[in-house]
Amino acid sequence: MKLYLARHGQTDWNVEHRAQGRTDVPLNKIGKKQAEQLRENIKDIKFDAVYASPLKRAAETAQIAIGDRNEIVYDDRLVERSFGDFEGKVLPSFVQPFSGIDIDDPELNEIPNGVETVKNMLGRAETLIDDLKQKYNDEANILIVTHGSFSKAIHFYVRGFGGIASWRDFHLENGEIKEYEVR
Repeated sequence: MKLYLARHGQTDWNVEHRAQGRTDVPLNKIGKKQAEQLRENIKDIKFDAVYASPLKRAAETAQIAIGDRNEIVYDDRLVERSFGDFEGKVLPSFVQPFSGIDIDDPELNEIPNGVETVKNMLGRAETLIDDLKQKYNDEANILIVTHGSFSKAIHFYVRGFGGIASWRDFHLENGEIKEYEVR
């Protein structure tokens, strides 16, 4: 199976470096243009299924990118990592309260202030990918439109997880797409 993993287009909160998490922020003008460019980048690919996060920024990106070619399946497992009490805050300000805790440590079972663990995101990615493997054949092309942090969870579930350093090394830009072989 080929999995095409795309990140939503830009939002005003991306520009402001705010933690969006589960806050439902829409695309801005640049984000809509990025979704149009994504549409151009995937125009020759026939998708057997298209999945997207139900949050506005990902849903709108998927709608613009796919048009009426496919029905879009909105799956709650694709929502962004919850940043809990720190959503809406400028990124450096929400890391400071965690002195001594690395919120990207995959071994953590709990993070204060409602921040979702990497372990939980990897679990969501596992159930999603396992469901797709059961539902579709080995020749299927699947498009997934999701978010920055959750795209990391999918990437590392499919490719294997190498620890904290590799978690920080992978990053999809707004509107970017990557292709994976999933067996």
